[in-house]
Amino acid sequence: MQPRNWYLTFVICALIGILAGYVFTLFYQPALLPPLLRFGSLREPTNILLLGTDVVYSGQGRKLKADQGVFTGRSDTIMVARLDPYRNSFAVLSIPRDTWVRIPHHGMSKINAANAAGGPELTKETVTNLLNMPIDHHVVLNVRGLVALVDEIGGITIDIPKKMKYSDDTAKLYINLEPGVRKLTGTQAMGFVRFRHDGLGDIGRVQRQELFIRAVLDRAMQPDSWSHIPKLLEIAQNYIDSDMSYADLTGVAAFVRAVPKANQTLVMLPGDFSGTGNWAVDRADIRRMVSKITGTTFMGASRGELRLTVQNASSDKTLGRKLIAALKKKGYRRLSLKPLDGKRKEPLAVSRIIAQRGNPEDAELVRDDLDDIGDLVTASVGDIESAVTVLAGDDLIELASDSKSDTRGETKRKARAD
Repeated sequence: MQPRNWYLTFVICALIGILAGYVFTLFYQPALLPPLLRFGSLREPTNILLLGTDVVYSGQGRKLKADQGVFTGRSDTIMVARLDPYRNSFAVLSIPRDTWVRIPHHGMSKINAANAAGGPELTKETVTNLLNMPIDHHVVLNVRGLVALVDEIGGITIDIPKKMKYSDDTAKLYINLEPGVRKLTGTQAMGFVRFRHDGLGDIGRVQRQELFIRAVLDRAMQPDSWSHIPKLLEIAQNYIDSDMSYADLTGVAAFVRAVPKANQTLVMLPGDFSGTGNWAVDRADIRRMVSKITGTTFMGASRGELRLTVQNASSDKTLGRKLIAALKKKGYRRLSLKPLDGKRKEPLAVSRIIAQRGNPEDAELVRDDLDDIGDLVTASVGDIESAVTVLAGDDLIELASDSKSDTRGETKRKARAD
């Protein structure tokens, strides 16, 4: 073969190899590709309003059809997803449905009334005014669609924090879930996210919705999940109303799947219960939260200022008190020891350091003071009155003993100095 032919053959083989490697990476390891090289994915930062409603359908199975007008009912779930390809990150901000806001042309009311008064467009305007952040698109999902979507991916695994039991014949809602790590079917997952009968009411449900999203994201990271996306989008067409095209939704799915867990943030709009039971928010808290999810530098609190809650989920009944004592020695002053909401049948093996207000920097500080023990979780699933919650598991028992805690801490400080 002539040298020129050898050269041409080599170039062709190289191009085929590069193309094959790109296609393989795109489908199975998309996080390894820069955002601009992810075909069909997002190219610009995008804010999407996610609304959940409860809709009654006619028909059977996947042939269910709904009157599009029913998507303008009151929204039980209100979230804003921020997808940023420049930072290769996304954040989901949950807004409690009882948040007291001004709805344009309708006065003050709970935010879930906006969708009933003017559909997703009015809700987008209301949320934009509340957050001072533009909303680009909307997706309205019938909560009952979760059943088909979860069943399609083979169920999801969730650590259920407490026993949940509730029946409503009118709404055809039957919930009976035991605490602990469970693999949930679609029907069980719907019951999990809709349960409201605890001391926190809607705020507790928002926390469970974040646990649900985290479970879905963990499932999406598994290698076999990509093959389900076309079918999931097909099912979703019967359950959603959106101003985004099929291609747009595919791009969103591809982008979200590729974002590494460290760059995922799930938080709830901070606030407190008002005298009327509504969720009251402070403008300064909103500005800090929006700055965080849009990429502005977050200034963490000092140890003395950080509001920290410890909850004991270990096999050692004295662990909570020991950790409080150990953290006081580190300089923490605003400490609370609170019981778990419900009993765990099995002790927690790996502790969780929960950044309750989208503040992973604060949670990292706490985790650092606990000798880097435990998993960091950026989600509003801890104590709502704290900035960081330590859900203490068996891996902290040794550290919490007075003698070993001091010894290991001193060893770590000396190692850093070296």
